[in-house]
Amino acid sequence: MIRLVSFATLIAVVVVLFLGIGGLYFEPSPGSFLSDDDPELMAFSRVAREFGDTGTVMVVLNSSGLSLEKLKEVTQKIDGLDWVNAVASVFDAVKLGKLNLLTLQIPRTEYVSQSDGKLVLDMDILDDPFYRDLIISSDGDYYGILITVASGNEFKSGSNILSLKATLKELGIKEYRLIGESVANSTTFRSIMDLTFVYPPFIFLAIFTVYIVKFRRISLALLTLVPPAGAAVLVVGIMGLINTQINSLTVMIPSFIVIIGNAYGMHFLSRFQENCATQENPIRRTIHEERVPILFSALTTMAGFSSYILLDMRAFRDMGMLVCVGIFSSAVFTLSILPGLVSPQRCAKVSLTSAPVQIPPRIRKTLLWVVVVMCAASPVLIMTIPMSIDQYAFFKENSEIRQNAEKMKEAFGWLTNYTLMITPEGGGKLAITGEQASQLVDFQKELEALEDISKVLSPVDISRQTNIPLPLLIRALDNTGVLGSATSLMISQRALRVNLFSPASDSLTAEKLKSSVRELIAKYPLLNEKFDFTLAGTTLIWKSVNSSVVSNQIQSLVVSFGLILLLLFTIFKSVKSTLIATIPIALTTLFNFIFMALFRISLSISTALISGMLMGLVIDYAIHFTIWLRRFDDPERAYHQTATAIFTNGLSLIAGFSVLLLTPLLLYVDVAKLMVSGLAVGMIFTLVLLPEIAARRWKQNNRHSSG
Repeated sequence: MIRLVSFATLIAVVVVLFLGIGGLYFEPSPGSFLSDDDPELMAFSRVAREFGDTGTVMVVLNSSGLSLEKLKEVTQKIDGLDWVNAVASVFDAVKLGKLNLLTLQIPRTEYVSQSDGKLVLDMDILDDPFYRDLIISSDGDYYGILITVASGNEFKSGSNILSLKATLKELGIKEYRLIGESVANSTTFRSIMDLTFVYPPFIFLAIFTVYIVKFRRISLALLTLVPPAGAAVLVVGIMGLINTQINSLTVMIPSFIVIIGNAYGMHFLSRFQENCATQENPIRRTIHEERVPILFSALTTMAGFSSYILLDMRAFRDMGMLVCVGIFSSAVFTLSILPGLVSPQRCAKVSLTSAPVQIPPRIRKTLLWVVVVMCAASPVLIMTIPMSIDQYAFFKENSEIRQNAEKMKEAFGWLTNYTLMITPEGGGKLAITGEQASQLVDFQKELEALEDISKVLSPVDISRQTNIPLPLLIRALDNTGVLGSATSLMISQRALRVNLFSPASDSLTAEKLKSSVRELIAKYPLLNEKFDFTLAGTTLIWKSVNSSVVSNQIQSLVVSFGLILLLLFTIFKSVKSTLIATIPIALTTLFNFIFMALFRISLSISTALISGMLMGLVIDYAIHFTIWLRRFDDPERAYHQTATAIFTNGLSLIAGFSVLLLTPLLLYVDVAKLMVSGLAVGMIFTLVLLPEIAARRWKQNNRHSSG
């Protein structure tokens, strides 16, 4: 009957996977972490509706060895891609003459002309501030093809960039650099795909290797991983059935379940090994002894994740809910599937593990002093934790996208761009008076002087270049296609667009920039009263994500710790035992922030998860030790009973998370660093501090009882 239940459960898990696999979809953009009513997302959407584009992609090409004929072919091919809204290149660059007041026509002379059957570029373009460092570098060494992504295609970064690369390859362009939000999203998308399909087998292998060393048998090492693997498969099926977004956060769910959930199978099989040598019915005895520690360990680990369900970021809620389902399933599968897969008849072949190594008193004392010193220094260290998100900093320094970003800043002087959309208050067609135009000119001068702005592009530049009054210029631009495809970068019937280009790409700079722009707007009451200003950009969305991450981190820590305290009190029915059991997790959480400061790891989307995860994982060690301490009423026996299993579980978790050190995204490398270091100190705190505290209490109790 036990075997029937085991195989029926496994079949049901596979069925759920096949039912849900078709509903999985990937979303690498920052918008996936925010609610639809987020102010920055709403601003981004307003600009998209007005101008028809959502973000930009820059193709940087070396001008040496590249003919203008080839560049024109490349530009035309790119313009024909279905996700492209507009393309700006040197072929759109024009010199503008004086306005014809009767026809509202502006004479234009193209910078690229035909001479002796060849295309020739007028190098006066390098003196034109409108085009310099936009579609050609100031030294003329690089051409830029500025692509605006058509509205509705912002969530197709993976396929968009693949089609762009395929087009360049088809045209024989081998040396090029791509930069922009869509490029970063596409690179993130590839990393998400790798973490979904490539890295899980390596994680599985790393954990399997640890258990081979422990059990010295392939069969038991494999059985340890059956429950978490089944739980991960079940959760992937559920993710598909409920159409969960797979983004840079939720992609870690299956890996987390496999890494975390294997502990229950290890504890079960370790106890089974021991009972094989002493019990007539080792399976029944093992279930009886391990069901309480396993279930309560699962509940406390779930408490570390369940706090995310209460947060206002959808990706965190999905993470919290689905990891909780996976952890609980791992525990249940351990108690329901494993008993049907292990064989009591093979007990004679099972070798008992050796007793744990005793930690010398000198090492214990040294560790206590290290803890005291680090705790004292922690406030100063924690104050130095970086609080900014940079999409390009998610990638390793030697990665292609980081190198492209550096080249973009070197050649063109900017990396990210923002749109400041100016619309008439209350709606209606755009119209500007002479006095308002004068203030707009002054306003742009102050924008150009901002510390984090390297270039500003708007109709004001054309007005200054041609001496055409801005009100007339706006009417002319609206009625003619004098700027070609670049018109959408300037103006629409209802809005004027100011493009701000910045060499910085981090959320802290974005926040400072937005504050500076607001202060400038307030200085021009005539504009502020008559127009609405909307500042939008992907970096501002990351700024919003960062703000949510910080507030959610504090909330999740408080909720997680509160839930764990409640569960521990339910288990031990003692305030003193509960508080003692929380010492390792309190110290581990504190040291997590210390490691963030030491490793210079920002508080970001993924690292915000770590404290809650560590709480849930490290408390498992304390629960196993404390339960056996209460059974034996002897710290020495409790240590001998649990130390090997705790140490092995810690090594398996460290091995599993260490695989993430190999991923191309620093996002996951940072997770690996913090989890490995946090689990190591958590394991040490449990094996050193808890037995020490318990031994001292035990001696005091014995003195009182003997007295």
